[in-house]
Amino acid sequence: MNLVTNASCPLCSAEMQFCWETQDIPHFGEAMIIAGICNCGFRHSDTILLTQKEPVRYTMALETIDDLDARVIRSSSGTIRVPELGVDIEPGFASESYISNVEGVLDRIEGIVCFATRSAREAENLESTAKGEEILVQIELARRGEFPMTIILEDPLGNSAIDSEKAVKSPLTEVDIARLKTGIILLGD
Repeated sequence: MNLVTNASCPLCSAEMQFCWETQDIPHFGEAMIIAGICNCGFRHSDTILLTQKEPVRYTMALETIDDLDARVIRSSSGTIRVPELGVDIEPGFASESYISNVEGVLDRIEGIVCFATRSAREAENLESTAKGEEILVQIELARRGEFPMTIILEDPLGNSAIDSEKAVKSPLTEVDIARLKTGIILLGD
Protein backbone atom coordinates (compact mmCIF):
# COMPACT_ATOMS: atom_id res chain seq x y z
CA MET A 1 0.00 0.00 0.00
CA ASN A 2 1.27 3.46 -0.90
CA LEU A 3 -0.44 6.64 0.29
CA VAL A 4 0.46 10.33 0.19
CA THR A 5 -0.95 12.86 2.68
CA ASN A 6 -0.30 16.52 3.43
CA ALA A 7 0.17 18.24 6.80
CA SER A 8 1.58 21.48 8.18
CA CYS A 9 5.28 21.55 8.98
CA PRO A 10 5.82 21.97 12.74
CA LEU A 11 8.74 24.36 12.09
CA CYS A 12 7.58 26.73 9.35
CA SER A 13 3.84 25.88 9.04
CA ALA A 14 4.17 25.32 5.27
CA GLU A 15 2.34 22.39 3.77
CA MET A 16 4.52 19.30 3.52
CA GLN A 17 3.94 15.90 1.99
CA PHE A 18 4.10 12.55 3.80
CA CYS A 19 4.54 9.25 2.01
CA TRP A 20 3.13 6.12 3.69
CA GLU A 21 4.27 2.71 2.46
CA THR A 22 3.96 -0.84 3.78
CA GLN A 23 6.96 -3.15 3.55
CA ASP A 24 7.93 -6.55 4.87
CA ILE A 25 11.06 -6.00 6.97
CA PRO A 26 13.19 -9.03 7.97
CA HIS A 27 12.97 -9.79 11.72
CA PHE A 28 10.16 -7.23 12.15
CA GLY A 29 7.45 -8.36 9.73
CA GLU A 30 5.01 -6.03 7.99
CA ALA A 31 5.59 -2.36 8.77
CA MET A 32 4.20 1.03 7.79
CA ILE A 33 7.01 3.42 6.85
CA ILE A 34 6.19 7.13 7.00
CA ALA A 35 8.48 9.82 5.61
CA GLY A 36 8.07 13.54 5.09
CA ILE A 37 10.41 16.35 4.06
CA CYS A 38 9.59 20.05 4.12
CA ASN A 39 11.21 22.70 1.90
CA CYS A 40 12.57 24.36 5.09
CA GLY A 41 14.67 21.24 5.76
CA PHE A 42 12.50 19.64 8.47
CA ARG A 43 12.38 15.85 8.14
CA HIS A 44 10.19 13.31 9.86
CA SER A 45 10.27 9.54 9.53
CA ASP A 46 8.67 6.76 11.51
CA THR A 47 8.20 3.02 11.28
CA ILE A 48 5.09 1.43 12.74
CA LEU A 49 5.09 -2.35 13.04
CA LEU A 50 1.84 -3.91 11.88
CA THR A 51 2.53 -7.43 13.11
CA GLN A 52 2.52 -8.89 16.57
CA LYS A 53 4.14 -12.14 17.68
CA GLU A 54 4.30 -14.07 20.94
CA PRO A 55 5.73 -12.07 23.89
CA VAL A 56 9.41 -12.94 24.25
CA ARG A 57 12.52 -12.47 26.39
CA TYR A 58 16.09 -12.97 25.17
CA THR A 59 18.89 -13.24 27.73
CA MET A 60 22.56 -13.33 26.80
CA ALA A 61 25.65 -13.44 29.00
CA LEU A 62 28.39 -11.16 27.66
CA GLU A 63 31.68 -12.80 28.59
CA THR A 64 34.06 -12.20 25.69
CA ILE A 65 34.80 -9.48 23.17
CA ASP A 66 33.19 -11.65 20.47
CA ASP A 67 29.86 -11.43 22.32
CA LEU A 68 29.76 -7.72 21.46
CA ASP A 69 29.14 -8.70 17.82
CA ALA A 70 25.78 -10.38 18.54
CA ARG A 71 23.02 -8.76 16.52
CA VAL A 72 20.31 -6.94 18.50
CA ILE A 73 16.97 -6.32 16.81
CA ARG A 74 14.96 -3.94 19.00
CA SER A 75 11.44 -2.99 17.99
CA SER A 76 9.80 0.16 19.30
CA SER A 77 8.11 -2.00 21.99
CA GLY A 78 11.33 -3.68 23.23
CA THR A 79 12.89 -3.10 26.66
CA ILE A 80 16.64 -3.62 27.10
CA ARG A 81 18.08 -4.30 30.55
CA VAL A 82 21.70 -4.57 31.66
CA PRO A 83 21.36 -5.49 35.37
CA GLU A 84 25.08 -5.20 36.17
CA LEU A 85 24.98 -1.55 35.09
CA GLY A 86 21.59 -0.88 36.67
CA VAL A 87 20.33 0.24 33.24
CA ASP A 88 16.83 -0.25 31.82
CA ILE A 89 16.00 1.21 28.42
CA GLU A 90 12.23 1.26 28.21
CA PRO A 91 10.21 2.31 25.19
CA GLY A 92 8.50 5.67 25.22
CA PHE A 93 6.08 7.42 22.91
CA ALA A 94 8.83 8.31 20.40
CA SER A 95 10.78 5.01 20.59
CA GLU A 96 12.43 3.88 17.40
CA SER A 97 13.17 0.42 16.12
CA TYR A 98 16.75 -0.38 15.26
CA ILE A 99 19.09 -3.19 14.31
CA SER A 100 22.55 -2.99 15.86
CA ASN A 101 24.93 -5.22 17.74
CA VAL A 102 25.62 -5.44 21.48
CA GLU A 103 28.50 -2.98 21.15
CA GLY A 104 26.13 -0.53 19.45
CA VAL A 105 23.68 -0.91 22.36
CA LEU A 106 26.55 -0.17 24.77
CA ASP A 107 27.41 2.91 22.66
CA ARG A 108 23.82 4.15 23.04
CA ILE A 109 23.90 3.54 26.79
CA GLU A 110 27.27 5.28 27.05
CA GLY A 111 25.93 8.36 25.25
CA ILE A 112 22.96 8.65 27.62
CA VAL A 113 25.10 8.05 30.72
CA CYS A 114 27.67 10.64 29.55
CA PHE A 115 24.91 13.22 29.16
CA ALA A 116 23.34 12.38 32.54
CA THR A 117 26.75 12.40 34.27
CA ARG A 118 27.63 15.77 32.76
CA SER A 119 24.26 17.16 33.91
CA ALA A 120 24.77 15.74 37.41
CA ARG A 121 28.26 17.25 37.57
CA GLU A 122 26.90 20.68 36.56
CA ALA A 123 24.19 20.36 39.23
CA GLU A 124 26.91 19.37 41.72
CA ASN A 125 25.15 16.08 42.45
CA LEU A 126 28.16 14.10 43.63
CA GLU A 127 26.34 10.79 44.14
CA SER A 128 24.84 10.73 40.62
CA THR A 129 28.13 11.90 39.10
CA ALA A 130 30.02 9.08 40.83
CA LYS A 131 27.44 6.49 39.74
CA GLY A 132 27.61 7.70 36.12
CA GLU A 133 31.40 7.58 36.11
CA GLU A 134 31.30 4.05 37.54
CA ILE A 135 28.94 2.89 34.76
CA LEU A 136 31.20 4.45 32.10
CA VAL A 137 34.22 2.55 33.49
CA GLN A 138 32.23 -0.70 33.49
CA ILE A 139 31.19 -0.18 29.86
CA GLU A 140 34.82 0.36 28.86
CA LEU A 141 35.87 -2.79 30.74
CA ALA A 142 33.07 -4.76 29.03
CA ARG A 143 34.34 -3.61 25.62
CA ARG A 144 37.71 -5.16 26.52
CA GLY A 145 36.07 -8.38 27.76
CA GLU A 146 37.04 -7.60 31.37
CA PHE A 147 33.57 -6.96 32.84
CA PRO A 148 31.03 -9.74 32.27
CA MET A 149 27.44 -8.60 32.06
CA THR A 150 24.04 -9.73 30.88
CA ILE A 151 21.82 -8.17 28.24
CA ILE A 152 18.11 -8.87 28.49
CA LEU A 153 15.70 -7.92 25.71
CA GLU A 154 11.97 -8.20 26.48
CA ASP A 155 9.18 -7.47 24.03
CA PRO A 156 5.48 -7.92 24.84
CA LEU A 157 4.71 -7.75 21.09
CA GLY A 158 7.43 -10.28 20.19
CA ASN A 159 9.10 -8.16 17.51
CA SER A 160 12.58 -7.94 19.10
CA ALA A 161 15.42 -10.47 19.21
CA ILE A 162 19.06 -11.12 20.02
CA ASP A 163 20.47 -13.10 17.11
CA SER A 164 23.17 -15.27 18.70
CA GLU A 165 23.63 -18.93 19.54
CA LYS A 166 24.40 -17.81 23.11
CA ALA A 167 21.10 -15.96 23.52
CA VAL A 168 18.43 -17.84 25.47
CA LYS A 169 14.88 -17.28 24.24
CA SER A 170 11.99 -17.69 26.67
CA PRO A 171 8.33 -16.69 26.78
CA LEU A 172 7.10 -13.82 28.95
CA THR A 173 4.50 -14.53 31.62
CA GLU A 174 1.35 -12.43 32.03
CA VAL A 175 3.00 -10.82 35.08
CA ASP A 176 6.10 -9.96 33.02
CA ILE A 177 3.95 -8.47 30.25
CA ALA A 178 1.92 -6.36 32.69
CA ARG A 179 5.05 -4.60 34.02
CA LEU A 180 6.48 -3.77 30.58
CA LYS A 181 5.94 -0.55 28.69
CA THR A 182 5.16 -0.85 25.00
CA GLY A 183 5.88 2.70 23.88
CA ILE A 184 2.76 2.63 21.72
CA ILE A 185 -0.97 2.89 22.22
CA LEU A 186 -2.58 -0.52 22.03
CA LEU A 187 -6.24 -0.78 21.08
CA GLY A 188 -8.17 -3.56 22.78
CA ASP A 189 -11.02 -5.70 21.48
